[in-house]
Amino acid sequence: MIRPPIALALRAMNRFFTPEKPLTFSGKGAMIKLADLMVRSGSKRPLIVTDSFLLKNGMLNGLLDFLKQEGCDATVFDGIIPNPTFAVVEEGVAAIRKGRCDSVFAVGGGSAIDAAKVMASASTSKKPLDKLAGILKVDQPLLPFYVVATTSGTGSEVTTAAVISDTKTHKKTFFVDPKYMPIAAAFDTGLLVSLPGPMTAGTGMDALTHAIEAFTSRARTANTDRDAATAIRLIVEFLPVAYANPGDERAREMVALGSFLAGNAFTRAGLGYVHAISHQISTHYNTPHGLANAILLPRVLRFNKDACSERFAELERMLLGSTDQPYAPDQAQRFIDRVDTLAETVGIPVNLDDIQQKDFASITKDALAEARSSYAVPKVMRKGDVTKILESVSTGSWAVNFA
Repeated sequence: MIRPPIALALRAMNRFFTPEKPLTFSGKGAMIKLADLMVRSGSKRPLIVTDSFLLKNGMLNGLLDFLKQEGCDATVFDGIIPNPTFAVVEEGVAAIRKGRCDSVFAVGGGSAIDAAKVMASASTSKKPLDKLAGILKVDQPLLPFYVVATTSGTGSEVTTAAVISDTKTHKKTFFVDPKYMPIAAAFDTGLLVSLPGPMTAGTGMDALTHAIEAFTSRARTANTDRDAATAIRLIVEFLPVAYANPGDERAREMVALGSFLAGNAFTRAGLGYVHAISHQISTHYNTPHGLANAILLPRVLRFNKDACSERFAELERMLLGSTDQPYAPDQAQRFIDRVDTLAETVGIPVNLDDIQQKDFASITKDALAEARSSYAVPKVMRKGDVTKILESVSTGSWAVNFA
């Protein structure tokens, strides 16, 4: 059994601290609509947080032209890297102070959004970054914060958390507070269609992981179930389309909305062992977060099968459009098989070449500690279970024998 206090704590957070979903814009031109809202709300000196790829490829030209036409003096910070560090955040805070910025406007994936959240917080606080880390440590209102999500997976645009790597230890550090929720978010299909196939696959499977872990969490609610189930339906249907036809704007928008709903669900219900293990793998090998989740998800589903049989079966009946059918145990296996097929369809590899056996003990220890302290998992893993999963990831087989 899981430790009940974790589920109780998440339920308390849901009731007393979790804000409503942010206002959203979607479709072509959504980024400019969001920027227009920011300007009409009084912002004149925004910090634009992004990465060098988006900036150099002209994908922000329309935004910058619009802000200039509106008389804004924008500062651009394009120093975002995968798995951003404390040093990156501190550089962004310095840019805010130098530009006397009055708002933060993030354009990018989870790395950009997470870093921008902490920049918006640290710039108004006298606390050093390490004192802002943790749960409910934000002591001042953030600078007004807006998000344009250019990937469809992290859900960071609707979460109350950010993950930043400690520059010295390289360990993932969590910043969790309802104040990190942006005022509004945009899903601009004009940007989303440029996402490469491997990133489309990895981030989409990341979003699916969020939704499934929320749906099977011991801290789930009727509202998180609704959002998670809808997210699963959207991602399963439209991710293969977006992967095969990158220019399909409807598919891109549907996957983005699925990611948004999945993010909302896991913010309230929590995550599970896929994330607990993948965070450690990314720390050790700098593996993209979405890819690590995608590789681990089929294995953890098999671990949870007995504990989640009815939940998996419910999802399978939903995807078949036969919710009136009675429960049957084989429905759970069919759902797992469906996830296997989806992963294969979008090119997710079965194994991860970088993983090394000498790191198994460290990865296992830290993954179990993260899950134990943070997640209301449906079934508790032991050291041997994590080791079996890591061996499977190393050798390359979805199937893992947990007997």
